[in-house]
Amino acid sequence: MNFIVFVDDRTHRRWVLERAARVVEKHPARTIVLDASGATTGVDISTSTRQANEAALLGERVDAGVAGLDYAAVLSIARELALPDIPTIVWWSGARLLQSRTFLGLAEMATAVVVDSSGMARDEETIRELGQFVAKYPNVTLHDMAFLRLAPWQDMIAQFFDDPALREDLFSIASLEIDSGSDAEALYLGGWLGSRISWQPVNATSFRARDGRAIRFSRVQKGDKRRVLRVTLESDDSRYSAVLSAEDENVVCLKVDGAKAKPAWWAPLHHIDNTSLIERAILTTARDPIFDSSLETVRDMLG
Repeated sequence: MNFIVFVDDRTHRRWVLERAARVVEKHPARTIVLDASGATTGVDISTSTRQANEAALLGERVDAGVAGLDYAAVLSIARELALPDIPTIVWWSGARLLQSRTFLGLAEMATAVVVDSSGMARDEETIRELGQFVAKYPNVTLHDMAFLRLAPWQDMIAQFFDDPALREDLFSIASLEIDSGSDAEALYLGGWLGSRISWQPVNATSFRARDGRAIRFSRVQKGDKRRVLRVTLESDDSRYSAVLSAEDENVVCLKVDGAKAKPAWWAPLHHIDNTSLIERAILTTARDPIFDSSLETVRDMLG
């Protein structure tokens, strides 16, 4: 594959490049680093070889300093360096999306685009733009790491309703509250749950159930970026809460209060490291219908 990595933040540059290097250690690629951070100039080319069984796998990396170049020049460099007839994956770590001609030009080259809306200065605006992107580029597979890292919390919510005695209560939920360090996590979790049980988004703070009931949705920005701290759902007579342990960030306390009360229990929270998230994204060429429907729900919530 061609693995195009765009970075424009000098403080974030090392983090991005280290994870890109870990990914291509396992997957043969021509890595094209478009560095708009100003940390480097010119073009540097390097190769590496590793053994896999009896085969020697060759990796190529091209670092191009593109700070100060206009979008046409950056796209010209990317097109000249990319190998033909193989998949092209773009990891965009820039802050701007649809407002960037460089982003749009690279997206037109791409088989898949990887972004991370979590922790950006304007999470809501970023996700709104991603919804527009999906509509504009239906042939490009989009992956948002902010959504991918929520899989353990989706499992936490599902655990409540794996119990047949509680399953029907899922369809009488009246409110959803989420504490998270960035808006993206709360929005995606709300959009995911709403899309799974056919809630219609009304606005950024409410849904409407199939029977016409209003569901209140509230989110509190609290704690570290890219981290969920608490999810609480309330039905007519019960309260379901999943709360990250203050002593161990890898454990969640699950509790049901009210008419369907159950003793609290603890469950492991299986964090997925960022390198694995990127690897998962670049290896998935098909669009994820659950992500697409969740993103569509969030886009409708935000208007």
